[in-house]
Amino acid sequence: MTLRRVLPLALACPAGLMFAQSPGDVAVRLAPQFYQYTIDGPSRTRISELAVPLYALVPITRSFSIDVGSAYTQARVDQTSGGTTATSTISGFTDTQVRANYVVGNDFIVLTGGVNLPSGESTVSPEQLAAASLIGSDFLALPVSNMGTGFGGTAGMAIARPVGAWNLGVGASVRRSAAYNPIDDGGGQVLHYQPGNEYRARLGIDRGVGTGRLTLGFTYSTFGDDNLAGSVYNTGDRYIAQFGFDNTVGAGRLAVDAWNLFRANGTLADGSFYGHENIGNIALAYGIPTRRVTIEPTIEGRTWTQENASASVLATAGLRADIRAGAVTISPSGGYSTGHIASPGGAGLDETAPMRGFHAILAIRLR
Repeated sequence: MTLRRVLPLALACPAGLMFAQSPGDVAVRLAPQFYQYTIDGPSRTRISELAVPLYALVPITRSFSIDVGSAYTQARVDQTSGGTTATSTISGFTDTQVRANYVVGNDFIVLTGGVNLPSGESTVSPEQLAAASLIGSDFLALPVSNMGTGFGGTAGMAIARPVGAWNLGVGASVRRSAAYNPIDDGGGQVLHYQPGNEYRARLGIDRGVGTGRLTLGFTYSTFGDDNLAGSVYNTGDRYIAQFGFDNTVGAGRLAVDAWNLFRANGTLADGSFYGHENIGNIALAYGIPTRRVTIEPTIEGRTWTQENASASVLATAGLRADIRAGAVTISPSGGYSTGHIASPGGAGLDETAPMRGFHAILAIRLR
């Protein structure tokens, strides 16, 4: 079963990361990207996604800003078994997320209110189900994890204050989503789905280290019960730990980023036990600056452990360049991945299937 994707939400961030934009200082980010993974074995599965996310931050005053984000996505899954290939595709715009942020006084109290506008495709046919489901894998971490849901709203508050040499941020939020129909089998039966409420708390600290920063964060998310056509289930609470460090080392700049997502036990729609799982990730990057271009080789490792299944491992080597031209920064990047994933339906804990993949991104930032 696909995990609920835990999306980053800046409800609590260290004071050093708070923004103070001037009115009219609009920031726009466009990042076309393509990911593809192939899982080999007696049967082969190829998952690919082209995503074109667009994000804009519009400061209204020095205290009030609005940001808007959406994406266009094409996803395709080819499953080959016994010489026969079944293809599932889904494409279109995703939901549009609009968020307003208001900073109160000089104490860095941030009030956040957001809405999820259902501009994406929230109801899929059985032929689209494989593509719509597999892009939501937390282990693969594709850029767009779902095409659309129902109308939803999020409200939150964060407070950030200096504590000695550190900056401390705490925050909390609640999200409520309206019901929608995720599957239409074309025969008149439409499954009705009511997501449970999400409650999230976050703690973050950071401080300057040399010419860079050290950042630590922890997020706890809990969910109400989901209801799918009368079947009630819960996929379990989430605990996310984050670590970030960057500093000048030699002629370049070293950055280390790590996160770990632990999902606690839950229950399935039939009331049976749904075991916990854990995904860990660490990435290292070393940026070598020149006058207008920074070259940054990267390496990344990811593991996924589940109850009663073998461990999944994915390693990625990549290269990125930051090209600065006035107010525009262009960042092309790419990478190749290899590893193995727990084999579905494997008879033992050592059952895995080899996998490989690649990605290419062209990020454009205007500010």
